[in-house]
Amino acid sequence: MEPNKNETTPNNNPAANAEKPAAETAAANTSKPGAPNPVPRNVLAKPGAVPPKGAMPPRPGAMPPKQGAAKKHNYYKMMMTVIDTIKQDYAGFQEKEEINDTKYPMNMLVYAYQKHMVNEVMFLRIVSEYLASLGDPNLKFSMINHGNYKNNTVGFRARRYGDDLYVTEVGRDDRLKLGDKITKLDKYTPSEHRTKIPKNFMTGNTPEREQWGGFLKMFPTFDVEHADGTTENMKFRHFIIEKPKRKLEFESLNEKTFYICIEEFSQNTADLEKAIEEHASELTSCENLIIDLRKNEAGTEPGFVPLLPMIFDSEEELGTLLLKEAIYTNYSEKNCEHTTTKIENMKARYEKAKNEEAVALADQLIAEFKEKSGKGFQKDVPEDDILAEYHEIHEGKEGLYNQIRKVILITDTWCRDAGEVFVKICSASDKVTVIGRPTMGTIDYTNYVNASIDKTFILSYPMSKRQNVVDGHPYNETGLPVDVYIPWTPQECTEDLLRQKALELLEA
Repeated sequence: MEPNKNETTPNNNPAANAEKPAAETAAANTSKPGAPNPVPRNVLAKPGAVPPKGAMPPRPGAMPPKQGAAKKHNYYKMMMTVIDTIKQDYAGFQEKEEINDTKYPMNMLVYAYQKHMVNEVMFLRIVSEYLASLGDPNLKFSMINHGNYKNNTVGFRARRYGDDLYVTEVGRDDRLKLGDKITKLDKYTPSEHRTKIPKNFMTGNTPEREQWGGFLKMFPTFDVEHADGTTENMKFRHFIIEKPKRKLEFESLNEKTFYICIEEFSQNTADLEKAIEEHASELTSCENLIIDLRKNEAGTEPGFVPLLPMIFDSEEELGTLLLKEAIYTNYSEKNCEHTTTKIENMKARYEKAKNEEAVALADQLIAEFKEKSGKGFQKDVPEDDILAEYHEIHEGKEGLYNQIRKVILITDTWCRDAGEVFVKICSASDKVTVIGRPTMGTIDYTNYVNASIDKTFILSYPMSKRQNVVDGHPYNETGLPVDVYIPWTPQECTEDLLRQKALELLEA
């Protein structure tokens, strides 16, 4: 699979160049769109390799030895900043404390120093693995694009089934076809790699929930078996990540059933509202609605408001559900400082645009964060922005979609963030059935902080947790449940089994 928000593990080139991140630039013309991106090879012998027993973390306060490749950054200090931020500022630390093994990343860093192999890409990988081991896909670590380094992808997505990986989506690496089977990554099968690595670096705890995008970038070659039975060994290619094109698809399947596929709930709802208007006659006359959220990986909560009247027959019904949720925010000094800076930057833009109302709101928020700074977790009952938006957009349109009797939501592991919030809200409606696989599990935490680390890296983490976590019912490892579970199989690489199942359920 291509990287999602949380997949930041770097690609790797020959170890001899580990101390020269910009060394291999002649092999590819990065000025051309989609050109392979040269980045340095991982400094460690194997993905997930464990350093020798002698490589122990330095004593508190000790500085690592100076290396020629490490002069630009104090990697030990940056690692401690990451570890301290997770402990003091990350909203999920209390839930993750038992599995927060900081010895592993420190051992790996010290081992790299001992081998004179410290560089930015190595550090990116170590921190990415550490965060992945916490099992929260909300945690992300990325390097700011600079010089010859660009965040990259292998150009396809793959999912594990049994011992092998199956290509589920082909991007810019057009050598592959849907359903191609990857039997080896370098010398071992994917399942062998999975059992050899010392930590869970793939976030998911079952094969169909594993995220392989970042891990694939660690290998030089792979063996693939094509659909026609031929096999070959290929070198991984690497492509600069570009902004994906998110699908918005409306289709009448029959006289009773309408299908919507939406892969992003954009804050600007103009495209969604336009599509709804263009298909108004079908939507106001259909009895069944299928909403496909399998790849809804981005967006904001107000972005799904135009769909809510198709789920709920009244504003009161929706409001009752929304008022049940509370959010607990960690108002640490660092979180308040980062957030205040972000709001101040937004305020400057509002002032330039002479938006007095927005400036006043920004001033109010800045004052609130300064007043709460350092007070730790505080319970917030947020103003109901979703309900307010619903009322504004759909005032006077109550009952427009009352003829819709059955709604099926199709979900999978890559439904996350706003998509998950939409699923949770809608699943409370009697007319809704959720089918497919459980969602990503990002819904437990929200309100992201993007902290700069030495002006080279970005550590992104949530500073708020939702009521269900406080009540002891997290979805982080399991995702939101479905009513009808359909295990993933390689057949789905070439057949849309979930949409077929949705139609069967509606016709039953």
